[in-house]
Amino acid sequence: GGGGGGGGGSGGGGGGGDSPSGGCPQEANLEEPQQFDAMLAARASARKDVVITILGPTSGTRAIKMEEEVGEAFVLNLLSTLASVGVTNTLPITTHLKLPSHPGNNLCLTRLRPRGVCCAYSGVGMGVVHQGAPGRSWTVEETHPYMLFLQRWWLTGQAVWRGYSVLSLDTDLHLSTNPLAMLRAPPYSTFDALMQLDSAWAVQGDSEGQVPTDERGQHVNVVPCRRRLLAPSAAVDAHGCACGAVPAPLLNTGFVYVRAAAAAGATSLPQLIFNRSVAKIMHRLARPPNHDAKGAVDPHAVWAQDVVNEVASEMAS
Repeated sequence: GGGGGGGGGSGGGGGGGDSPSGGCPQEANLEEPQQFDAMLAARASARKDVVITILGPTSGTRAIKMEEEVGEAFVLNLLSTLASVGVTNTLPITTHLKLPSHPGNNLCLTRLRPRGVCCAYSGVGMGVVHQGAPGRSWTVEETHPYMLFLQRWWLTGQAVWRGYSVLSLDTDLHLSTNPLAMLRAPPYSTFDALMQLDSAWAVQGDSEGQVPTDERGQHVNVVPCRRRLLAPSAAVDAHGCACGAVPAPLLNTGFVYVRAAAAAGATSLPQLIFNRSVAKIMHRLARPPNHDAKGAVDPHAVWAQDVVNEVASEMAS
């Protein structure tokens, strides 16, 4: 699961064709390219859309702790809700901890498949957060919730490059319509990537270190204002703060749709958002951690949602 607001909305209609193209391949290790390809080919629709969500054991101070039965119930409820609006081209994924003695090592194999749920699994980055590995210094371990999102964005980047469009959903979303039909219709149909917002539009700061006054004070972008760096002019005064790239609100990654490029193997900007996010996280986990002003480890630089915001901001034009 994970945080995030509602995603469904209303309208958008039913729309057929949101069913898998094949059955459920027995082999489900997404880190094996042939198995990855076979799984996408089977679970995606004829339109090459696939809907993913994730399940995994979670621990740590930043996790909402859920027993396996509760986490599984969230996944099953989401799948049931999607099926009720005509969406069955789904692929729940689980973390593969790569810890054979851990009871939650691979919940796809031990929890979902025995329930008849077609699922797959991956353990990208687990080696760098095993005991004694450098990622542990970031306070991240195999069951840290950050590792769940890392799998989602790795899968998204890989699938979109292969020509599949991916809808990634938190398990706690409320959906009242077919989300894929909604995304195929105006006004959403013209966009290659869609996400939720975690804030209103960014506050345009007038001075360095300004604190926002019109937000709740959490997860707020204050965009540096260039007005004081520019020569006074009527144009600047008339159009307000000149901030270069349009300031963006903070993105929430609970409801994410990434549309594939026209041809498989073509690199697209939306795909790069997620590939670069994964690359940044993996690189950072292999080096010493960041610390806050009080000297405590600050793991936000490896928190997938923050890194997606970081990369999206870097790529904004």
